[in-house]
Amino acid sequence: MTKFSGTDATQAIINFLVANSTSLPEVHRNMITETLAGRDLLRTIIVTMETLYSAREETPEGVELMRDLADFVQANNFYGMLERAQSLMVVAERILAGGEAEVEGDPSVSSEYSPAATAQPAVAIPTAPGA
Repeated sequence: MTKFSGTDATQAIINFLVANSTSLPEVHRNMITETLAGRDLLRTIIVTMETLYSAREETPEGVELMRDLADFVQANNFYGMLERAQSLMVVAERILAGGEAEVEGDPSVSSEYSPAATAQPAVAIPTAPGA
């Protein structure tokens, strides 16, 4: 497990994005990238932790970083997220040990970080008559 400070956590997030940009769902990649651009290190760490939790089935390579960020968040009780971060660490440890990505009783995905909350509405593409 990696123990982070603020700046090395941010560097780990950037390294993860560079290495995994094609496997991370676009909506999640955009959330992390936009947050990084805001230069609020703590918000970037929280958003990335929650985003990787939301994408844990689609992007299992993000589970280790999610665990390490959750450890950093719970160790410092950022935004009073001690219990949430501990819960996410338990899920990450289960997945890293070969367990299921999602089981009954797991913490719910925060609506702020779910693809449904950030997805653009579908646009109907007109088709030519008789096509």
